[in-house]
Amino acid sequence: MIIEVWATTDVGKQRSINEDCYYVDPDHELILILDGMGGHQAGEVASRLAMDSISSFYKEHCGGSADSSDIFDSYDQRFTYHTNLLRQATFIANRVILEKSLENPKLIGMGSTLAGMAIHDFTVSLINVGDSRMYLIRNGLMEQISKDHTLAEDQVERGIMTRDEVRDSQLRHILSSVIGVDPRIRVHMDELTVFPGDMFLLCSDGLTAVMSDPEILQEVLRDKPGPQTLDRMIEEVNLRGGPDNTTLALAAFIAEPQPVQASKLQSFLAKALAVFHSRKRDVSKHDSVEDIDV
Repeated sequence: MIIEVWATTDVGKQRSINEDCYYVDPDHELILILDGMGGHQAGEVASRLAMDSISSFYKEHCGGSADSSDIFDSYDQRFTYHTNLLRQATFIANRVILEKSLENPKLIGMGSTLAGMAIHDFTVSLINVGDSRMYLIRNGLMEQISKDHTLAEDQVERGIMTRDEVRDSQLRHILSSVIGVDPRIRVHMDELTVFPGDMFLLCSDGLTAVMSDPEILQEVLRDKPGPQTLDRMIEEVNLRGGPDNTTLALAAFIAEPQPVQASKLQSFLAKALAVFHSRKRDVSKHDSVEDIDV
Protein backbone atom coordinates (compact mmCIF):
# COMPACT_ATOMS: atom_id res chain seq x y z
CA MET A 1 0.00 0.00 0.00
CA ILE A 2 0.93 3.61 -0.54
CA ILE A 3 0.48 5.89 2.47
CA GLU A 4 -0.14 9.60 1.97
CA VAL A 5 -0.26 12.02 4.90
CA TRP A 6 -1.26 15.67 5.07
CA ALA A 7 -1.24 17.89 8.16
CA THR A 8 -1.92 21.50 9.05
CA THR A 9 -2.46 23.76 12.05
CA ASP A 10 -4.28 27.08 12.43
CA VAL A 11 -4.37 29.59 15.28
CA GLY A 12 -8.09 30.31 14.80
CA LYS A 13 -9.91 33.62 15.16
CA GLN A 14 -9.88 34.17 18.92
CA ARG A 15 -6.39 33.13 20.05
CA SER A 16 -3.14 35.03 19.58
CA ILE A 17 -0.87 32.03 20.20
CA ASN A 18 -1.03 28.57 18.66
CA GLU A 19 -0.46 26.06 21.46
CA ASP A 20 -1.14 23.11 19.12
CA CYS A 21 1.56 21.35 17.13
CA TYR A 22 1.93 18.30 14.93
CA TYR A 23 4.66 15.89 13.92
CA VAL A 24 4.79 13.80 10.75
CA ASP A 25 7.78 11.50 10.12
CA PRO A 26 7.47 9.52 6.85
CA ASP A 27 10.66 7.56 7.52
CA HIS A 28 9.44 6.19 10.86
CA GLU A 29 5.74 6.35 9.88
CA LEU A 30 4.83 8.33 12.99
CA ILE A 31 2.08 10.97 13.25
CA LEU A 32 1.36 13.07 16.35
CA ILE A 33 -1.18 15.79 17.14
CA LEU A 34 -0.75 17.72 20.40
CA ASP A 35 -2.80 20.45 22.06
CA GLY A 36 -1.07 22.39 24.84
CA MET A 37 -2.70 24.04 27.81
CA GLY A 38 -1.54 26.52 30.44
CA GLY A 39 -1.16 30.27 30.86
CA HIS A 40 1.74 32.54 29.85
CA GLN A 41 2.45 30.50 26.71
CA ALA A 42 3.05 27.44 28.89
CA GLY A 43 0.75 25.36 26.68
CA GLU A 44 2.98 26.00 23.70
CA VAL A 45 5.97 24.83 25.74
CA ALA A 46 4.17 21.70 26.94
CA SER A 47 2.94 20.53 23.53
CA ARG A 48 6.38 20.92 21.97
CA LEU A 49 8.13 19.22 24.87
CA ALA A 50 5.73 16.29 24.53
CA MET A 51 6.19 16.18 20.77
CA ASP A 52 9.99 16.19 21.03
CA SER A 53 10.06 13.60 23.84
CA ILE A 54 7.67 11.15 22.20
CA SER A 55 9.15 11.38 18.71
CA SER A 56 12.74 11.10 19.92
CA PHE A 57 12.09 8.06 22.12
CA TYR A 58 10.02 6.31 19.46
CA LYS A 59 12.58 6.87 16.70
CA GLU A 60 15.42 5.69 18.92
CA HIS A 61 13.76 2.39 19.81
CA CYS A 62 11.31 1.57 16.98
CA GLY A 63 13.78 -0.88 15.47
CA GLY A 64 13.84 -2.97 18.64
CA SER A 65 11.69 -5.85 19.87
CA ALA A 66 9.78 -7.03 22.92
CA ASP A 67 13.07 -8.36 24.28
CA SER A 68 14.09 -4.75 24.98
CA SER A 69 12.40 -4.97 28.37
CA ASP A 70 14.79 -2.53 30.04
CA ILE A 71 13.19 0.47 28.28
CA PHE A 72 9.65 -0.24 29.53
CA ASP A 73 8.05 0.57 32.86
CA SER A 74 5.60 -2.21 32.02
CA TYR A 75 4.76 -4.23 28.92
CA ASP A 76 1.25 -5.26 27.88
CA GLN A 77 1.50 -8.58 26.04
CA ARG A 78 -1.88 -8.03 24.38
CA PHE A 79 -0.38 -5.30 22.20
CA THR A 80 2.53 -5.17 19.78
CA TYR A 81 5.97 -3.83 20.59
CA HIS A 82 5.28 -0.58 18.72
CA THR A 83 2.05 0.11 20.63
CA ASN A 84 3.85 -0.47 23.93
CA LEU A 85 6.63 1.78 22.68
CA LEU A 86 4.21 4.64 22.01
CA ARG A 87 2.78 4.24 25.49
CA GLN A 88 6.24 4.27 27.08
CA ALA A 89 7.16 7.37 25.07
CA THR A 90 4.06 9.06 26.49
CA PHE A 91 5.08 8.13 30.04
CA ILE A 92 8.48 9.69 29.43
CA ALA A 93 6.94 12.87 28.00
CA ASN A 94 4.79 13.11 31.13
CA ARG A 95 7.90 13.06 33.32
CA VAL A 96 9.75 15.57 31.13
CA ILE A 97 6.94 18.14 31.33
CA LEU A 98 6.49 17.65 35.07
CA GLU A 99 10.21 18.19 35.67
CA LYS A 100 10.24 21.28 33.45
CA SER A 101 7.30 22.83 35.28
CA LEU A 102 9.09 22.38 38.62
CA GLU A 103 12.03 24.36 37.27
CA ASN A 104 9.91 27.40 36.40
CA PRO A 105 6.92 28.56 38.50
CA LYS A 106 5.37 30.18 35.41
CA LEU A 107 5.07 26.75 33.82
CA ILE A 108 3.36 24.97 36.71
CA GLY A 109 0.15 23.32 35.57
CA MET A 110 1.09 23.18 31.90
CA GLY A 111 0.15 20.07 29.99
CA SER A 112 -0.77 18.65 26.62
CA THR A 113 -3.24 16.28 25.01
CA LEU A 114 -2.09 13.73 22.46
CA ALA A 115 -3.44 11.77 19.51
CA GLY A 116 -0.80 9.65 17.83
CA MET A 117 -0.38 6.73 15.47
CA ALA A 118 2.51 4.62 14.23
CA ILE A 119 2.32 2.39 11.15
CA HIS A 120 4.08 -0.99 10.97
CA ASP A 121 3.46 -4.33 9.23
CA PHE A 122 -0.06 -3.43 7.96
CA THR A 123 -0.95 -2.46 11.53
CA VAL A 124 -1.60 0.94 13.06
CA SER A 125 -0.70 1.51 16.72
CA LEU A 126 -2.92 4.16 18.30
CA ILE A 127 -2.41 6.24 21.45
CA ASN A 128 -4.28 9.12 22.97
CA VAL A 129 -4.47 11.23 26.13
CA GLY A 130 -7.06 13.94 26.73
CA ASP A 131 -9.61 15.05 24.13
CA SER A 132 -7.59 15.14 20.92
CA ARG A 133 -9.25 12.55 18.73
CA MET A 134 -8.62 9.92 16.07
CA TYR A 135 -11.17 8.68 13.57
CA LEU A 136 -11.14 5.71 11.19
CA ILE A 137 -12.93 6.32 7.87
CA ARG A 138 -13.68 3.02 6.13
CA ASN A 139 -16.24 2.14 3.45
CA GLY A 140 -17.90 5.54 3.73
CA LEU A 141 -18.37 5.32 7.50
CA MET A 142 -16.47 7.05 10.31
CA GLU A 143 -15.74 5.69 13.79
CA GLN A 144 -14.02 7.42 16.69
CA ILE A 145 -11.18 5.11 17.71
CA SER A 146 -9.72 7.31 20.44
CA LYS A 147 -11.20 7.80 23.89
CA ASP A 148 -12.02 11.21 25.35
CA HIS A 149 -10.48 11.66 28.77
CA THR A 150 -13.04 14.18 30.04
CA LEU A 151 -15.30 14.37 33.08
CA ALA A 152 -18.29 14.06 30.75
CA GLU A 153 -16.99 10.79 29.29
CA ASP A 154 -16.30 9.53 32.81
CA GLN A 155 -19.93 10.29 33.70
CA VAL A 156 -21.14 8.35 30.67
CA GLU A 157 -19.08 5.31 31.69
CA ARG A 158 -20.64 5.46 35.18
CA GLY A 159 -24.12 5.67 33.70
CA ILE A 160 -24.74 9.15 35.11
CA MET A 161 -24.99 10.87 31.72
CA THR A 162 -26.16 9.70 28.31
CA ARG A 163 -24.14 10.09 25.13
CA ASP A 164 -26.66 12.65 23.84
CA GLU A 165 -26.18 14.81 26.94
CA VAL A 166 -22.42 15.02 26.52
CA ARG A 167 -22.33 17.47 23.61
CA ASP A 168 -24.16 20.19 25.58
CA SER A 169 -22.38 19.53 28.87
CA GLN A 170 -19.65 21.83 30.16
CA LEU A 171 -17.98 18.74 31.64
CA ARG A 172 -16.79 17.77 28.17
CA HIS A 173 -14.28 20.64 28.37
CA ILE A 174 -12.76 19.43 31.66
CA LEU A 175 -9.99 16.91 31.06
CA SER A 176 -9.51 13.93 33.34
CA SER A 177 -6.07 13.03 31.97
CA VAL A 178 -3.37 15.27 30.48
CA ILE A 179 0.32 14.75 29.75
CA GLY A 180 2.47 16.65 32.24
CA VAL A 181 0.01 17.62 34.98
CA ASP A 182 0.11 14.62 37.31
CA PRO A 183 2.60 11.77 37.88
CA ARG A 184 -0.27 9.34 37.23
CA ILE A 185 -1.56 9.42 33.66
CA ARG A 186 -4.33 7.54 31.87
CA VAL A 187 -3.31 6.41 28.39
CA HIS A 188 -5.68 4.85 25.90
CA MET A 189 -4.08 2.54 23.34
CA ASP A 190 -5.36 0.32 20.58
CA GLU A 191 -4.19 -1.20 17.31
CA LEU A 192 -5.92 -1.97 14.03
CA THR A 193 -5.16 -3.86 10.85
CA VAL A 194 -5.31 -1.47 7.87
CA PHE A 195 -6.81 -2.07 4.44
CA PRO A 196 -6.60 -0.20 1.14
CA GLY A 197 -9.01 2.73 1.18
CA ASP A 198 -8.75 3.31 4.93
CA MET A 199 -8.23 6.86 6.15
CA PHE A 200 -7.29 8.06 9.63
CA LEU A 201 -8.08 11.59 10.82
CA LEU A 202 -6.26 12.98 13.85
CA CYS A 203 -7.47 16.30 15.26
CA SER A 204 -7.34 18.63 18.22
CA ASP A 205 -10.59 19.71 19.86
CA GLY A 206 -10.58 22.94 17.86
CA LEU A 207 -12.31 20.90 15.16
CA THR A 208 -14.68 18.75 17.20
CA ALA A 209 -15.83 21.65 19.37
CA VAL A 210 -17.60 23.25 16.41
CA MET A 211 -18.18 20.46 13.88
CA SER A 212 -20.16 17.27 14.44
CA ASP A 213 -18.93 13.85 13.36
CA PRO A 214 -21.36 13.70 10.38
CA GLU A 215 -20.17 17.12 9.22
CA ILE A 216 -16.53 16.04 9.48
CA LEU A 217 -17.22 12.86 7.51
CA GLN A 218 -19.01 14.84 4.80
CA GLU A 219 -15.94 17.05 4.32
CA VAL A 220 -13.55 14.08 4.25
CA LEU A 221 -15.61 12.28 1.60
CA ARG A 222 -16.40 15.33 -0.53
CA ASP A 223 -13.60 14.59 -3.00
CA LYS A 224 -10.26 12.82 -3.30
CA PRO A 225 -8.36 13.20 -0.01
CA GLY A 226 -5.56 15.74 0.05
CA PRO A 227 -4.45 19.03 1.62
CA GLN A 228 -7.63 20.69 0.35
CA THR A 229 -9.62 18.38 2.64
CA LEU A 230 -7.93 19.86 5.69
CA ASP A 231 -8.10 23.42 4.31
CA ARG A 232 -11.89 23.13 3.93
CA MET A 233 -12.31 21.98 7.53
CA ILE A 234 -10.10 24.78 8.84
CA GLU A 235 -12.08 27.29 6.78
CA GLU A 236 -15.37 25.97 8.15
CA VAL A 237 -14.09 26.12 11.74
CA ASN A 238 -13.08 29.75 11.27
CA LEU A 239 -16.40 30.61 9.64
CA ARG A 240 -18.00 29.37 12.85
CA GLY A 241 -15.88 31.69 14.95
CA GLY A 242 -12.58 29.79 15.19
CA PRO A 243 -12.67 29.76 19.01
CA ASP A 244 -9.55 27.64 19.45
CA ASN A 245 -6.42 26.46 17.70
CA THR A 246 -7.16 23.66 15.24
CA THR A 247 -4.72 20.99 14.12
CA LEU A 248 -5.44 18.17 11.68
CA ALA A 249 -3.63 15.24 10.11
CA LEU A 250 -5.11 12.90 7.52
CA ALA A 251 -3.48 9.58 6.55
CA ALA A 252 -4.80 7.75 3.48
CA PHE A 253 -3.91 4.14 2.66
CA ILE A 254 -4.02 3.70 -1.10
CA ALA A 255 -3.85 0.37 -2.94
CA GLU A 256 -0.92 0.01 -5.30
CA PRO A 257 -1.84 -0.80 -8.92
CA GLN A 258 -2.23 -4.56 -9.39
CA PRO A 259 -1.70 -6.64 -12.55
CA VAL A 260 -4.98 -7.37 -14.34
CA GLN A 261 -4.72 -11.13 -13.81
CA ALA A 262 -4.33 -10.66 -10.05
CA SER A 263 -7.22 -8.25 -9.57
CA LYS A 264 -9.93 -10.89 -8.92
CA LEU A 265 -7.78 -12.73 -6.39
CA GLN A 266 -6.87 -9.46 -4.70
CA SER A 267 -10.55 -8.53 -4.44
CA PHE A 268 -11.44 -11.91 -2.93
CA LEU A 269 -8.65 -11.72 -0.35
CA ALA A 270 -9.57 -8.16 0.59
CA LYS A 271 -13.18 -9.15 1.23
CA ALA A 272 -12.13 -12.18 3.27
CA LEU A 273 -9.77 -10.08 5.38
CA ALA A 274 -12.43 -7.43 5.88
CA VAL A 275 -14.85 -10.04 7.25
CA PHE A 276 -12.16 -11.41 9.56
CA HIS A 277 -11.20 -7.93 10.75
CA SER A 278 -14.82 -6.99 11.36
CA ARG A 279 -15.24 -10.00 13.60
CA LYS A 280 -12.00 -9.18 15.38
CA ARG A 281 -13.20 -5.63 16.07
CA ASP A 282 -16.51 -6.89 17.43
CA VAL A 283 -14.63 -9.03 19.93
CA SER A 284 -12.15 -6.30 20.87
CA LYS A 285 -14.97 -3.87 21.72
CA HIS A 286 -15.74 -6.06 24.72
CA ASP A 287 -12.13 -5.98 25.89
CA SER A 288 -12.02 -4.29 29.28
CA VAL A 289 -8.51 -2.93 28.76
CA GLU A 290 -8.99 0.73 27.91
CA ASP A 291 -6.84 2.86 30.18
CA ILE A 292 -3.62 2.24 31.99
CA ASP A 293 -2.63 4.09 35.15
CA VAL A 294 1.02 4.27 36.11
